[in-house]
Amino acid sequence: MKSAREFAEWLQERFGRHQEGVYLTRSDIAELSGRQRFNQQFVSDVHFELSLLGMGFVTDTHREKFYLFHLPSTHWRALGHDDIDLPLSHDSPGEQ
Repeated sequence: MKSAREFAEWLQERFGRHQEGVYLTRSDIAELSGRQRFNQQFVSDVHFELSLLGMGFVTDTHREKFYLFHLPSTHWRALGHDDIDLPLSHDSPGEQ
């Protein structure tokens, strides 16, 4: 499997039932995708394809761990958190 779409579909089929999500390492991705090299564009393409299936795929800043997770379906306001202080003002220090 070489394409981001094929890999995304494979990930969803294998791990989609795990509601808590999973993480994979760089070597896992190379082994499972059949790619010796992959770049951030591949990760973005996999994320795009998975987002169409209700999942997400992101990496850490060092691209050592890759996180596969379900996208939430609940908007934060639906949780009823009326007590959250929203940042209404973005005044710079020293401005009055």
